[in-house]
Amino acid sequence: MMTHSDPTYLRASEALRERLEGATLDWIVVSGSGFSGIVGDGEDSIGLKVEGSIPLRGLGLPVPTVAGHGSALVFGTIGDQRVCVQTGRIHPYEGHPINVVTAPLFAMLAQGARGVVLTCAVGGLSPALRTGEVVLLRDQMNLFGPTPLVGPRFIDLSQLYSPHLRARLQAIHPGIGAAKLSEVVYAHARGPQYETPAETEALRRLGGEVVGMSTTYEAILAASLGAFVCGIGVVTNAASQVGLSHDEVQQRTLEARPQVASLLRGLLAVPPVP
Repeated sequence: MMTHSDPTYLRASEALRERLEGATLDWIVVSGSGFSGIVGDGEDSIGLKVEGSIPLRGLGLPVPTVAGHGSALVFGTIGDQRVCVQTGRIHPYEGHPINVVTAPLFAMLAQGARGVVLTCAVGGLSPALRTGEVVLLRDQMNLFGPTPLVGPRFIDLSQLYSPHLRARLQAIHPGIGAAKLSEVVYAHARGPQYETPAETEALRRLGGEVVGMSTTYEAILAASLGAFVCGIGVVTNAASQVGLSHDEVQQRTLEARPQVASLLRGLLAVPPVP
């Protein structure tokens, strides 16, 4: 039984439990910038048979202010798997504490979900990555980012991004694209400003291959609660290039959404356990 004494977590969990009327979840999807539409209809959706939703305000939480992010948890089924999608993130750089930022994820995990998919827009640190490329996260650096853990909670993160879920996604991918998906190290930057050329070079030298302003703390929370985690990113630009904009980020994720949706339809149709 999941336990946590944080009142923000408990309030959000109880509100979602009431909305689900006691039903449990199998999978969680957290939508990054530009991915809020994956619960809709069409080739760029995950094929969720929607049963209902609850606004983040209904969990006692603020609404994301970032363009391209939704403001609800939408739940339903894909095959026989029960899936809940967070249509938009609350970010620390919006001025919120980490317990508020991660409360939607905790609330979904509290309903029994064992599989977590974190989608994100990322900047490319590695010159080998192409703009618009879909990548899998294999590891991360959260040295400069927040953590949702408090106190002496020494969590093993040696396999933070589940090898068996990455293998499943690679097996699904050949039907979508010819090349194997790149598996990368995500480096956390606080934002909301983009990285300077010096910061980009520092992160690259530390081993980062992509960079973003979210995701890492969600992965830590999910792993600490025993969930299997995978991360899917879209390289929306080259980090520190001249003229970076959030409009470009949204456009690149919109273009990649059909490919990401195809990957998720295959992944979410089966249980997350190995």
